[in-house]
Amino acid sequence: MKRVLLTFMMLVLVSFYAIAQDREVKGKVTDETGQGLPGVNVLIKGTTTGVATQPDGTYQLSAPASGVLVFRFLGYVIEERSVGSQTTINVQLVPEVSNLGEFVVTGVAAATPAKKIPFTVSSVNEKVFKQAPATDVGSALAGKIAGVRVQPSNVPGGGPGIQIRGNTSLSRNNGPLIVLDGVFIEGSLANINLQDVERFEVLKGASAATLYGSRAADGVIAITTKRGKDLAVGTTQVYVRTEVGTDNAYQSRTPDKTQNHPFRMNPATGDFFLDNTGTAVDDPSGISDGVFPRYRNFVEDFFEGSTFFTQYARLSSRGATGNVVVSAEYQNQTGGIKLHDGSQRYNLSMNADQYLGEKLTLSTSAKFIQTQNDNRPRNIRTLIMMDPSADLLAVNEEDGSPYNYNANRFSPTSEFNPFYQLVNSNSESTRRRFIGASSIKYDISRAFSLEGRFGIDTWLDKSQSFQDIGYLANQGSPGVGSVGRAFSDYQAITSSIRATYAKKLGDWNIRSNAFFLYENRGGTGFNMSGSNLGIKGFNGFDNVTRSPNDGIPFLSGDSRMKDEIVSNSYSVSVGGDYMDKYLFDVVVRRDGSSLFGVDNRWNTFARFSGGWRFTEDFDIDGIQEGKINASWGQAGTLPNFDDKFERAFVNNGQINNPSNLANLFLGPGITDEVEIGLNLEFLNKFSFLASYSKQDNRDQILSIPLSSIQGGGRTSQVQNAGTLETNTLEFTLGYTAIKKSDMNLDFNVIFDRTRQEITEFNRPRFPTGINIWDVGNSPTTMFGSKIVRSIGDLTLRNDGTVANVGGNLTPADFKVNRDGHVIVAANEFTAQERAIFVTDATGAVQDDLLIGDAQPEFNMAMQTNFNYKGFSVFMSWEYQNGGTTYNQGAQWLGRDRLHPMFSQGQYPDGQKQFNSYLLSIYNVNKYTDYWAEDATHLRLRELSVAYDFGSTQLSKIGLDRVFKNVNVSVIGRNLLLFAKYTGYDPATGGFNSRVDDFNFPLVRTFTGAVSFTF
Repeated sequence: MKRVLLTFMMLVLVSFYAIAQDREVKGKVTDETGQGLPGVNVLIKGTTTGVATQPDGTYQLSAPASGVLVFRFLGYVIEERSVGSQTTINVQLVPEVSNLGEFVVTGVAAATPAKKIPFTVSSVNEKVFKQAPATDVGSALAGKIAGVRVQPSNVPGGGPGIQIRGNTSLSRNNGPLIVLDGVFIEGSLANINLQDVERFEVLKGASAATLYGSRAADGVIAITTKRGKDLAVGTTQVYVRTEVGTDNAYQSRTPDKTQNHPFRMNPATGDFFLDNTGTAVDDPSGISDGVFPRYRNFVEDFFEGSTFFTQYARLSSRGATGNVVVSAEYQNQTGGIKLHDGSQRYNLSMNADQYLGEKLTLSTSAKFIQTQNDNRPRNIRTLIMMDPSADLLAVNEEDGSPYNYNANRFSPTSEFNPFYQLVNSNSESTRRRFIGASSIKYDISRAFSLEGRFGIDTWLDKSQSFQDIGYLANQGSPGVGSVGRAFSDYQAITSSIRATYAKKLGDWNIRSNAFFLYENRGGTGFNMSGSNLGIKGFNGFDNVTRSPNDGIPFLSGDSRMKDEIVSNSYSVSVGGDYMDKYLFDVVVRRDGSSLFGVDNRWNTFARFSGGWRFTEDFDIDGIQEGKINASWGQAGTLPNFDDKFERAFVNNGQINNPSNLANLFLGPGITDEVEIGLNLEFLNKFSFLASYSKQDNRDQILSIPLSSIQGGGRTSQVQNAGTLETNTLEFTLGYTAIKKSDMNLDFNVIFDRTRQEITEFNRPRFPTGINIWDVGNSPTTMFGSKIVRSIGDLTLRNDGTVANVGGNLTPADFKVNRDGHVIVAANEFTAQERAIFVTDATGAVQDDLLIGDAQPEFNMAMQTNFNYKGFSVFMSWEYQNGGTTYNQGAQWLGRDRLHPMFSQGQYPDGQKQFNSYLLSIYNVNKYTDYWAEDATHLRLRELSVAYDFGSTQLSKIGLDRVFKNVNVSVIGRNLLLFAKYTGYDPATGGFNSRVDDFNFPLVRTFTGAVSFTF
């Protein structure tokens, strides 16, 4: 018996020992098709011990028999297997929801297949924008997404203007909310490096952006940067890219000027007679038909061309329990002016994810940016308004310095030499910016997770300026010197917690979350300036002298206390589908903000969306995927910080009487949007997206004038008053013309058309620049005076005489001249000839007539991507049909008789027009239809020709052991522009006004780039 008992105890001990020992476990992990999955994390549950599967999906590790293996891979459901006595464990992973192509993560409860989204979300991935990388993140979207208008800045370091589906607000910024790796971006997109970006997702309207509440009426652009998750586990990759080339103005689009002058010539000098101010003396003829003694294009002298340079490096690594990406970039952009330093940008970024066991994930992002801008004047106005015969390089007789400041004999006391203004000024600014985010996610179960996130966008701006004593380019006597300093800082913090539940329940796929967001943002700043310096060449406030009258220094300044804005938001969203074909989405969000009046502190936003993948119910020949969807949603526009307050200004220690009445009920502007959409994939070559949206942008935030009784002495109050209706139609067509193993040819065409009308306006009509806000108008319509171009457009009195001019003339006394303008027939080619303007019956010129519309008839764009083996060509074209740009720069040329219409030398005597007639067209710089030009244009925005050396090509030259890939490319930006517009660029100016007042010229860039991956 003892022997049996002893034997039994030995067996038990051996069994326990065997159980306690680790054993070698191997196996293979496959996807839903049976293919091996590389890079799957295989962890022992409750530990950080694990391995990653090999390229064929196999793995091997030591694990205790009591252990549990956790199989985890992005986009797939986590699987767990007990080890027990097994030595081989094979696992097949299934997608988290279903394998339906790319996923959308912005504006939805949880990651959702794009084919199951019941509202419009557009995306652009790295494949599209890496071919010809834009100089900043925002410009990369130009011409890529229907309904998204992007106006890149031609000024080095300037940020692009972005507008989605027109205006939502008459008086507030209409730019979209930018979200970078989960952080709300408050500063410029010009600071951010495109090479770090992996993907854009764009929510175009309120029906898509409801989840972002009162900040999202203008849409949302979510930017995701690289994190290294696409690498195979256990690999490290280094990527280095260098791009160098030239910037220069688009010289062939330099505005034309007159070829003739109106001045008296001095036979002794062969040049103009000048008066005591240096102004050329007019010839008594009153006609510009003289030949210039010299003729020079100063734009070519000023824009000689300069170097564009970008250097970028990125290190990416992925292990079994995490991944990391670190990158650095330097960019130098000068805009084509050798004398100007332009903008320098430095970027340092880091993204990392760490799996802390099988349930906990820690993610961090950090981006440090420094930009340095040369702010010295690049005075395009004086450059174009310059006397073509001036000698800008001559020295100044006053002090012998270069660049004669008053060389312009047309207007020597106001339009000074831009070379002199540039080299004799000192102005620069620096911004140091940090964008960071940190999140921790806990997977309570396969379906349920909690995530906390903290984000910050903060920057510090410093600027300084200096102008030395004796600066000549002043009206009057030389300058007394000045010095200036400015400082500001800004900080925007977001903190959130999100609970997400996503699970397949029978035929239902459910995705839901509950979300809380806290925001705190604001900044401080001051600036200080001093004048009347004492010592030449000394840049400092100690050099500011005192007034001889009161002994007080010539100093002034102002400051801005922290304008803190605090918001709290709660939201619940539920979305999903039934049987993979009937789609639904519901969002309710509650926003509270310190920007709202105290009696209207909280506002609610909602969205209801539905869709049907009809090709899941019907087999339609040639159509692989079909979906229709409809959505109604709300989003908001925030008031400004001081809108709700009673406002009074303090100046020199005195408080002025308040002018703005406080509004306790002020709330956000509200956008209600209805959207319907159609998605098709057909003939295995085409993809098509169509959408129509109608927005009612109500509760416009407007300053309303008050009577003395209403305002108690206050003259205005900011109120929610007015509605702006917007209708937008969008199409996107993708076509894969060739798809072979060694050759691809893709086309992507977009189209959009937007129309807007003010349908409610609870204040008197409001002229603002070239626009007039009133019921029936659009924010983009332009108003001014009209030149009469038809006899029938003359205004007749009851007695049949013409009211437009004096003299009781009848229509028979008028004719249309060679310019197409109606004039008094007897006055043609005389000093009395004048352009005639449309008037009312009293003869008063009407200055509120419709003269144009900045809104195009429609916009189109096309990208073409061709690849053959290692060779590739990428082109991005943009086309705008219609729309108006007001060429105020050309109008200014008319003031100084420099516009090309003043060229009369080609006409015979007796057929030359007098300057008095041509100056009547100038119309003293009043908005006039003559200067409103058609903005139709076709633009080649980007062109890239590249060759990619893969491992096969590199092995032939013995470099395959050094590099994994080498890419060489030639890139052009703004290469071609076809337009009748007489200025540089018809797309200049704002989206609403489109006024070209000597804006910075269109800059063309030609570069070469080489990148190495190893």
